[in-house]
Amino acid sequence: MNSPHRRVFLSSVFTLVLACSADKPPAPPPAAKVSGHVSEESLTTVTLHPEAEKRLDLRVEPVSKRSAARRHFLGGEVVVPSGNALLVTAPVAGVVAAAGSETALRPGASVKRGEVLLRLVPLAMVDRDLRAQAQRAVESAKAREEAASARLARTERLLKDGAGTERSVEEARADHAVALAELQAAQSRLEMVGRSPLEADVSMLVRAPRDGVLRQVAVAPGQSIAAGAPLFEVVGISANWVRVPLFVDEALRLKADAQVRVHALLSGRDEGVEALPVSGPPTADPLAATVDVFYELPASARFAPGQRVGVSLMLGEQVEVLAVPASSVVYDALGGAWLYVRQQEHVYVRSRVDVLRLEGTQLLLARGPSVGTPVVVTGAAELFGTEFGAGH
Repeated sequence: MNSPHRRVFLSSVFTLVLACSADKPPAPPPAAKVSGHVSEESLTTVTLHPEAEKRLDLRVEPVSKRSAARRHFLGGEVVVPSGNALLVTAPVAGVVAAAGSETALRPGASVKRGEVLLRLVPLAMVDRDLRAQAQRAVESAKAREEAASARLARTERLLKDGAGTERSVEEARADHAVALAELQAAQSRLEMVGRSPLEADVSMLVRAPRDGVLRQVAVAPGQSIAAGAPLFEVVGISANWVRVPLFVDEALRLKADAQVRVHALLSGRDEGVEALPVSGPPTADPLAATVDVFYELPASARFAPGQRVGVSLMLGEQVEVLAVPASSVVYDALGGAWLYVRQQEHVYVRSRVDVLRLEGTQLLLARGPSVGTPVVVTGAAELFGTEFGAGH
């Protein structure tokens, strides 16, 4: 390159560099400035004096690894299976009357099969001239009774004079008794028409159809109801189910014949009860992309229908997980799980772990120290108290 061209080239490069330098924006200031940052690991080392460690009587065991079934914890709902909830309705229109104690007909009461829960007094047909008919029946019965009474007196008088027979007296006495009974029935009917013209003079007992608990009571004593109206609902408590909605992908990996553990706490930290899989109705939710699986609760489980529960499901595959004794893990105020690793003699480092679940006396960990790492299994709570104070 000759000299003029070389000067032109250098000038162009210099101009381009100046232009680029002039357009480059200044670096933005940092969004936040953290001062005095201390890492979590630097706060969790506890160094004990040999005498103090001897008093605490710490015991250390290595972290182990074991094979465990993969479990998935989901929420479920206690439901009443078909046929386990019976709704009793009124067979005829009538008036509800109490039967037995007042507490027998209240929601939540335990009932036995055949137990009388209430009486139902049927309502009679409504006639336009019901009172007039009752009054006419009374008058007619009274006239028959008077005639029968007179006939009886006459036959007795003839028998006394020797002109009558004993048979005629007996027939007259029977006719008078029948007439008297008809008169009393007619008077009773007239009295009932005056007091409650629609009620019949009979009642029917309504009994519990099965053992269980009253979930709903729709009537009260003194209430008039129509035929077919619901009276009460009895729910069996011995074989309720748990419905668990599963995402369709998880449903394919589910071990279908495996039992599950149902927990009263949604966190699953209570002991829970075992439940067996049952064949339930094929239901699904297309919006949530879930299908329902059902499990039968044992008779000893006391879950209310509709209660939300935690369900620990077992998936098909086995996985290798870390395992430590349950006594080695302590929890902070926010629910974080920790254990103490012996770093060297008399020095212990608090390390965060992720707990999968409790199996027997061991806690299975999703994340934690490597296999063989010595951790404190006796005295972890004392170390935690040493670090944060006795109140923690």
